[in-house]
Amino acid sequence: MTFPRTADDRLRTWFAHPRRKPLILRGARQTGKTTAVRRLGEGSSLFLELNLERHDDLSLVRTCRSAEELLRRLETRANLKSIPDGALLFLDEIQEHPDALKWLRFFYEDRPDLAVVAAGSLLEVRLRDEPLPFPVGRVEFLRLEPLTFLEFLRAADDGRLAEDLEQAFDSNEGVESSLHELGMERLREFLLVGGLPEAVDVWASTKSAVEVGAVHGALRQAYAEDLLKYRIPGGTRHLETVLAAAPAHYGSRFKIRQLASGEKDKPVAKALELLEQAMVLYRATPTAARTLPLVPRARAARKLLPLDIGLALSELDVRPEHLAGKPVESILDGRIAEAFVGVQLLAAHPDRARALSFWTREGGSSSNAEVDYLVPSPEGVIPVEVKAGVAGSLKSLHQYLLEAEVDLGVRLSSAPGGLENLRAKLNDGRVLSYRLRSCPLYLAELVGASPPCGSG
Repeated sequence: MTFPRTADDRLRTWFAHPRRKPLILRGARQTGKTTAVRRLGEGSSLFLELNLERHDDLSLVRTCRSAEELLRRLETRANLKSIPDGALLFLDEIQEHPDALKWLRFFYEDRPDLAVVAAGSLLEVRLRDEPLPFPVGRVEFLRLEPLTFLEFLRAADDGRLAEDLEQAFDSNEGVESSLHELGMERLREFLLVGGLPEAVDVWASTKSAVEVGAVHGALRQAYAEDLLKYRIPGGTRHLETVLAAAPAHYGSRFKIRQLASGEKDKPVAKALELLEQAMVLYRATPTAARTLPLVPRARAARKLLPLDIGLALSELDVRPEHLAGKPVESILDGRIAEAFVGVQLLAAHPDRARALSFWTREGGSSSNAEVDYLVPSPEGVIPVEVKAGVAGSLKSLHQYLLEAEVDLGVRLSSAPGGLENLRAKLNDGRVLSYRLRSCPLYLAELVGASPPCGSG
């Protein structure tokens, strides 16, 4: 089964652009890159696919000394006089022959009629050991993360619900109660299934948590087997250690030594960096900045996020009964909600760098403050808190709003949301007047895409 993705529209826009550049599609294994490009190929005059993990395709590419020779060989293979205008060439798993990246410059300069997509789940990992002259300025990039919550709804035949929830995002009154209850019910399903296409496919056809669990188990094994492809001198021990220890820290800040007790920091940090390059996890960066650019704080503890929330909960052995009848923000001390929001924010902007920041102020126990996420938007930087409770508990948000001299903050929670005009008395006696936009957790991916929840 295949289902539409938000990336489909971006891919079609790229394909139709008269001055498009070759596209490098990034993403971890099993996020749907190949399926998305094949869907795009259905609208081309000719679709040519080379998967360099297949022996025959890799052998063909390795025997070609130039992009021109590759095209001649493809014409022969397809029994074509020439490759027609409007054709799409897909070079999948290009990390198996990184030299082919140099050919993208030729395609850009000499064959603009030919649309070219290159993808590789371990591309950055391979380039670490085989630096090549990258065709800077002659390629475009797009990321494909696991499905977002709204994509999940559409894949599970809940497209009308997704549409109604999106429309409610712009309401100052929040989401209507019965619609919100349905949204929260589906969110609990999504937390267990996640957004990896195979798991979503199985859920959409079976609604079986057991079947989804089997998919997650197989995917965990596949990612573990991928470690052997990292070509690490001295073996994969530290990679395996970090991969196993990471779930216990998802959604929270951590220090390197916490991941591998008794191990030296340097090899553990290197292993963590490699896993991040392979996009199987992510570290959000702390910043003291309140406006762009959000410069990271040096040597400050980062926040660890998983590739996929469903896979993460499977690793943590979270089951349906653990989610029933309680606010999502309370599960595992709030780490699940914070990890979910981080993953959604990363997936919301696939054409941007994979970057996510949170705000910290560290000046002693009485003046420490931390805002969960900072989200760039057309209106500026939006501070986002992920928590339940009354507005009076948002002390860090108040401090950020005061120092940044802005009057709008966002809180994501299990509540239906709405816009409030509030006043808060600070520790030093000053009074802060501000607007608090509360949004349901399941709409996290929309924060930053437009004025937050009808902030008007």
